[in-house]
Amino acid sequence: MDIGVVPNVTLFLQAVLFLAFVFIVNLLFVKPYTRAMEEREEIVRKNREEASRLREEASRYLEEARRVLEEARAEANRILDEAKREAGRVRAEVVEKAEKEAQEEVSRAVSEIRRSLEEEKAKLEKAVRDIAETIVRKILGEAA
Repeated sequence: MDIGVVPNVTLFLQAVLFLAFVFIVNLLFVKPYTRAMEEREEIVRKNREEASRLREEASRYLEEARRVLEEARAEANRILDEAKREAGRVRAEVVEKAEKEAQEEVSRAVSEIRRSLEEEKAKLEKAVRDIAETIVRKILGEAA
């Protein structure tokens, strides 16, 4: 008994149509989706690499900024120390000049006082002589 299975043409036709459907779906939906996913993964990978590079660059800039700031602090401290030394030197010069001027003023005042004293002494001596002469004249005038 032979069942005579004759292949049904519609089964082959459905298989061909299914394969065509799978091919078209693959062509229209799966490949673009896969391509879009790969592009996104590539963009994400590039963004991560860029972020990593930028993070390293920012770290270098931050380190450079810290170094420059430290150098600036050291320079500022050096300038302040130098300014303090200069101010001390100027202060010493001003004090020395003021002391010298004060000493000169004292010397001038002492000289002026001595000169005045000598003048007054000379006037006093002249007055004493005049008085002595007057007394001598009066005594000589009474004795004569």
